[in-house]
Amino acid sequence: MEVATKIKHEFAVSLKWEEESHNGIVRTGNCMPVLFSAPIEFGGTDVAWSPEHLLAASLSSCYTTTFFYFAKLLKVDIRSFHLNVNMEIEKEGAGPFAATKFILYPHIVFGALPLQAIIDNLLSKAKRYCIISNSVKGVIVVEPDMTTV
Repeated sequence: MEVATKIKHEFAVSLKWEEESHNGIVRTGNCMPVLFSAPIEFGGTDVAWSPEHLLAASLSSCYTTTFFYFAKLLKVDIRSFHLNVNMEIEKEGAGPFAATKFILYPHIVFGALPLQAIIDNLLSKAKRYCIISNSVKGVIVVEPDMTTV
């Protein structure tokens, strides 16, 4: 009988808030620091990243790295990739705001157009195995635009 293997990774960040400027800085390891503030919709600024934009960026960057992981395994020739994401935040009645929908718009340029089954498999795996897409409650919709060189 096989025993399920548990794999665990930890990711730590450090945050410092500056009350005078109403923004903060997030740091981790040797990575560039990220300046953040509340979005304009909630009394913040448009010159720093908001947690809402960082959530959308987390999903889009995770989807992209997962997509390219499987593209390499499936030997799919990708010449260009660009991804836009729209995230909808909603509040119902007296309830809290929540991210209810993420629409991903990948624009993919293939060297040679793969079979449709391979494209469907690649898009499906990128969504299914992206850690962030498995961690958010909102609906995730992928609307690809694909061409060849």
